[in-house]
Amino acid sequence: MRELEKITLNGVRYIVWDELRGTCPQADGIALLLSSRNGVGADALLVIPENRPLAVRAYAKDGHEIDVDENARSAASLALEKLTMLSAGAKNSESASAVDRIEVRLTDAFCRRLFHDGKSARIAG
Repeated sequence: MRELEKITLNGVRYIVWDELRGTCPQADGIALLLSSRNGVGADALLVIPENRPLAVRAYAKDGHEIDVDENARSAASLALEKLTMLSAGAKNSESASAVDRIEVRLTDAFCRRLFHDGKSARIAG
């Protein structure tokens, strides 16, 4: 099972993928994950790299990399703040409580679909 966070900020829905817990899927997997019909349903995926947490990458619904705008940076900052608080055992700050946050748990079967090539993903689902 894989746990992710869904953050809605200024009307934009982001899924945050922390690469400390595993690598990010390729374009087909990202498109599946962000799909409103077959996946979690979000506008963009934010990927926090394992070794450089400030070098956030963003991906659109079709799985292609996009520019990280100020709204996306704010969402990534909130996710990093939560990760830092969890590792330090601190309580939530007030700024984090003003944002719509949902914990998302992906099943092992869905995770396997994320990492298959495009043909396998279409046949399987």
